[in-house]
Amino acid sequence: MKRFSIKPKVLCAIVLLGTSFLLGCSISQKRTSVNLSELKTIEILAVNDMHAALDNFPRFAFMVDSLRSVYPDLLLVSGGDNQTGNPANDQYPEKGMPIIELMNALKFDVSAVGNHEFDSRLVGFEKITHKAEFDFLSANIELPKNTNFQIKPYKISEIPNGLKIIFVSFMDINENGIPDTHPDNVKGFTFEDPFQTARKYLFLKDSGDVFVMINHMGFEEDVKLAMQLPAKSVDLIIGGHSHTKVDKEQIHNGIMITQAERKLKYATLIKLAVSPEGKVDREMHLLTVGKEGSSRADIQKLVDAYNNNPALTETIAVAEDDFSNYEEVGYLMVDAIRVASGADLAFINPGGVRISKLAKGAVMTKDVYEMDPFGNEIVVFKLSGHEIRNLFLSAFILDDYLPIYLSGMTSRYLLKPDGSLKDVELFTSHGKPFDMDKIYSVVMNNYMSSIYKYDHKDSGQGLFRTSAESTIEYLKELKNIPSYRGVQRVEMVK
Repeated sequence: MKRFSIKPKVLCAIVLLGTSFLLGCSISQKRTSVNLSELKTIEILAVNDMHAALDNFPRFAFMVDSLRSVYPDLLLVSGGDNQTGNPANDQYPEKGMPIIELMNALKFDVSAVGNHEFDSRLVGFEKITHKAEFDFLSANIELPKNTNFQIKPYKISEIPNGLKIIFVSFMDINENGIPDTHPDNVKGFTFEDPFQTARKYLFLKDSGDVFVMINHMGFEEDVKLAMQLPAKSVDLIIGGHSHTKVDKEQIHNGIMITQAERKLKYATLIKLAVSPEGKVDREMHLLTVGKEGSSRADIQKLVDAYNNNPALTETIAVAEDDFSNYEEVGYLMVDAIRVASGADLAFINPGGVRISKLAKGAVMTKDVYEMDPFGNEIVVFKLSGHEIRNLFLSAFILDDYLPIYLSGMTSRYLLKPDGSLKDVELFTSHGKPFDMDKIYSVVMNNYMSSIYKYDHKDSGQGLFRTSAESTIEYLKELKNIPSYRGVQRVEMVK
C-alpha cells in the first residue's frame, strides 16, 4: 500500500491534542511517486460504542474543532451503540436524548444503527431518528409497517473537493435472528443476514470515489466479511460492537478495518487519498480522547446540566471492599434480585452486567443504573432441576460461551476440547448435587425469559419492577455491602 505524507501543520495540531503519532512537528515531508498536488483527500474521524459517555464529550468536542481547523471538510462518523451505559442519558426524561443532542452539537454526519439504539424502545427510537441531525444507516433491516423511522440503507456524500463517498451499514444479528436487544424492542422489524446483504450493495461502488462500510458487527465478523467480499471491493470498514481497540492498520483482502474500543476512550482519524486514476491510499491513527486536556466550554455546560440529577447521586449503601471484575459485580446483582423477589434461585445473563468495577465506599443509585441500564422487568418461574439445566445448555451459545451468573446455587460447565458445551452439572450453594426433580422458584430478567429457548412448563409471572429497582431496594435495606472478593460460583472444566 502506497503511503502519503501528513502535512507538518497537521502533526502540530495532533500534538496539541495530546495524542501521539510517533512523529514530530519538525519532520520533513517524504517524497512519493504520486504528485501530491493531484491527490484529493477525504478525512474521517470515527468513533463507536460511545454508550452515552457524556463526560468525554467536552474533550472530544475540542479535538473535533482542532481537527476541523486543519481539515475543514472532516466527516464525523459513529459505528453505532451511541446509547446505554450512563444513567444521566438512560434515565433522562426523554430517554436517550442527551447523547443525540451532543452528537448534533458536534455535527456528526452519519451513524450506524447498533443493537443498543433499540434500548429506547420502538417509539423512543423512532423519535430519536427524527431529532438526530445526522443520518442513521442500516441496510440489513426492514422497517416496521406504519412507522416513520428515519433510517436509510446507505448515503452518498459529496465533499467540496468534488469527491463522493459512499456510506453503507450492516448490523449483527444473533442466533434468534435479531440484534442483541429485548425482542419487544424490535417488534415489526425484519433483519436480513448481513453477509448476504453486503454483497447486494456492492453495486454502489460505481456511484462514488470511496466506498465505506460502517458496520455494527464486531471486529472478527468484519474480517470474515472482508474475506468473503471480492478483494479491494471496499476501501474501508469502520466497525463497532466488539469494543476492539485497533491501534494499527488492519488490511484484510485489500480492505482496511478500524475500530476505536468504546465509551469515547479513543477515536480513529482516517485519511483517504484518491488519485486521478481512482486509486485510494489509506492511513489511520488512533487518537486518545478520554476526559483530560483542553475542552469546549459550551459542551461542558450541557454535560453538567445532564448530570445535575439528585435522584442519581443518592447514597443507598456502602461497599466494604472494591469490586474488581464482572463476576463480583454480577454476583452482587443476582443476590439482590433473589432476595428482593424472595425466590430460591436467581440468574442474570452475562451481557446484563455492564460494569466490571465498583469502588469501596458510597454506592449511589447511578452506580446501579450503570451496572444494569436496560430497564428489564424481573420474572419468577417455577422450574425443575432438569428445566434449569436445559436453560443453561441453551444459553451458552447465545451468550458467546459465557456462563450465567447465579445465586442460591453453583454450577460446573463441562466443555469439549473445542470449547463447546458438553454438559452442565448443578449443585446447591453448599456443594451438594442438585435435586433435579425438585421444583424451584427462579427469578430472572425478562430479556432472558424472552430469548432463551429451552423446554419448560411454567410461563412465568412478572413482578412489575425492574431488576435495577430491585437491586436499589435490596441495597437500601442491606446498607453495608460485604466483600465479594474471590467469590466463585461457576467451574469451567475441559
